[in-house]
Amino acid sequence: MNVRQDIVDMKSAIINNDILFNRILTNEIITNEMVEDGEQASQLYYNFTDMTQIIDKYNLMNLSFSEEANWLLQPAALFTNDLGQDDILPPTLHRMRMTFERLDINSYPVTAELKARIEEYRQLNHRWLNIVGDFESKEINENDWPQILNDLEQVTRAYFSEKKVNFVDDDFWRDALNPRYE
Repeated sequence: MNVRQDIVDMKSAIINNDILFNRILTNEIITNEMVEDGEQASQLYYNFTDMTQIIDKYNLMNLSFSEEANWLLQPAALFTNDLGQDDILPPTLHRMRMTFERLDINSYPVTAELKARIEEYRQLNHRWLNIVGDFESKEINENDWPQILNDLEQVTRAYFSEKKVNFVDDDFWRDALNPRYE
């Protein structure tokens, strides 16, 4: 039951992020008021938080299972991917979340720099959407979950590789600019 709920939560966050990114880029404003289509920054912030917590939970569970299975003659394959310093999905989500973390201004315009950043986020999120699918097109069962988590990590790595972005050193991804800090 918990795995099923995590699947739904992850899929919902990715779908909702896609809708929000498209709306922000179309309207060129981030609305954070309690109105229809509002509270965009807080929705994105909490979606990225939920996604990070889900990924972390399964990576830690994977680590526990791996340690418990070490006594076997042929240890079981890793549940998802191994928990390591080279995983880039959790820090990617954290950096994306930082862009929307301060929620003290009701609405603000999207600058050219922020627009470029959100477009990058939208492109990466769209790749994640291709993995999880929308609610009507693709049903995910519990057995698919480990592969989906691994696919999300791999597609994130592929995105940075294709864009020739050094995730650690690139200013764009290292520092999540928040226009409300200015």
